Amino acid sequence: MEEKTEIQKTEQLPAEKPAETPKKKKLSKKKIALIVAAALILVPLGSCVYGTLTYKPSLNGAAASMGEIRSTVSFSANVAGEGREKYPVPETTEVEKVYYEIGDSVKAGDLIVKFDNSDAVDAYKKATISYETARLQLNETEKDYWDLKEDLDECIEDIEFYKEKWKDYEDYETIKPDADKDEIEANRLYNNYYSKWEAAKTKKETLEKQIPTADFIKIQQLNFEMTKMNLDAAEEVYNNLPQDIYAQNDGVIETIGVTDYGTAPKGTMAVSILTSESNVVEFNIGRYDIGDIQLGQKATATIGGKEYTGTVTHIDPVAKNDSVHAEVTLDNADGIVPGISAELDIETYLNDSCLTIPIEASKTDRTGDYCYVARDNGDGTYRPEKVYITTGNSSLTSIEVLEGLNEGDIVITNPPANIDSMTSANLTLA
Repeated sequence: MEEKTEIQKTEQLPAEKPAETPKKKKLSKKKIALIVAAALILVPLGSCVYGTLTYKPSLNGAAASMGEIRSTVSFSANVAGEGREKYPVPETTEVEKVYYEIGDSVKAGDLIVKFDNSDAVDAYKKATISYETARLQLNETEKDYWDLKEDLDECIEDIEFYKEKWKDYEDYETIKPDADKDEIEANRLYNNYYSKWEAAKTKKETLEKQIPTADFIKIQQLNFEMTKMNLDAAEEVYNNLPQDIYAQNDGVIETIGVTDYGTAPKGTMAVSILTSESNVVEFNIGRYDIGDIQLGQKATATIGGKEYTGTVTHIDPVAKNDSVHAEVTLDNADGIVPGISAELDIETYLNDSCLTIPIEASKTDRTGDYCYVARDNGDGTYRPEKVYITTGNSSLTSIEVLEGLNEGDIVITNPPANIDSMTSANLTLA
């Protein structure tokens, strides 16, 4: 029997089914646009963050330096309506002779008033003599005190010395039978030293009576100080004695405030003269400025674009309409038209050698005035440090520093509001 052999085909299968390759997805135009926009935002943002981490603020600074502080007060003024020369009396004195009357014409150089300053001169001489006398007396008394004190100290030493000596021989009893000479010598020495001791005591009593007491010296010191004060007062009057009045320009006597052989009180307008030119600028001082203006202060008048120097020569003693009339006498009246307006600057303070800083660098809080000083960090940057200072006068641009800073210190000008939080900053010097 024929056997049939069946051959079966077997299919070879892989151990695992291969994974399917994912299909590439296409990005839509919308998504691409969003990604680009995000990139555009993130790039500058990253730059800002980096810049913030590396940024250092910049401060402006200026060095504290020696300079000038000049304070002025400004006024609107007018040149006197008519040319006028005024001669006030600087110190009370006596008048010897008035040579003209109101309405008289005078020429430049004419003597108008002659003063008699003999009383003030005599008072000054007497004060000088009293001062010198008191000074010499005090010096002599102090010298006597120390000389007598030295003599007294020496005398006290002698008393102690001679006392010890005569005490040594007072109880001399150890005398040998054959030593009569020793006993005699001992008695002689005893008597000698005892006498010297007695003399030293007498001298001490005399010196103690002669030496000036502390109260006596104190009285002479007070007398000396009093004579010094009297001399200073007399000297001030003497140095300000009115000089005889001469007309500076041709003109007419407008007023005369003194008489022959009369007393001219301080501040009296002795004479005023109307002239063809005016060297007097009139202005009014308001109540807020009256304390700053004084006789003798320097002034600058700007008239017609030209500057003229002068001095404050008159301030009315009484206010009118809440202001005080005052005058500046110019050094030169050439080209000045009476009645024309003027701008007047009066110097109220001047220190030509003081430590200054820009005025915008100075600040004030409840504690006092202060500024910020730039301290070097050592890496090219600076940290601001708050420093309290003592300030003086100021000008439009600078302020005087009396304490708290040294020349060369760098101060921060116009410090920002957040300066107290700064630890590192760049610095730009003005």
